[in-house]
Amino acid sequence: MRAVQVVGYGQHPRMADVPEPEVTGPYDVIVKIGGAGVCRADLHILEGQWADKSGVSLLGAGRMRGRVILVS
Repeated sequence: MRAVQVVGYGQHPRMADVPEPEVTGPYDVIVKIGGAGVCRADLHILEGQWADKSGVSLLGAGRMRGRVILVS
């Protein structure tokens, strides 16, 4: 599937092909995202301000809306 992915601090996010999500645990759900936005926390991560608290291979957008399509 296609996703916007953070690839490094100080770099622009990019579109990437990532694996389809899978239910692997008893509390997992899969949500089909209908829309997403960028919040200030996402920008802090992109700018590297929280480098010691976050990883650089992240799917962005902390503000999402969607519907549950699969429950374990």
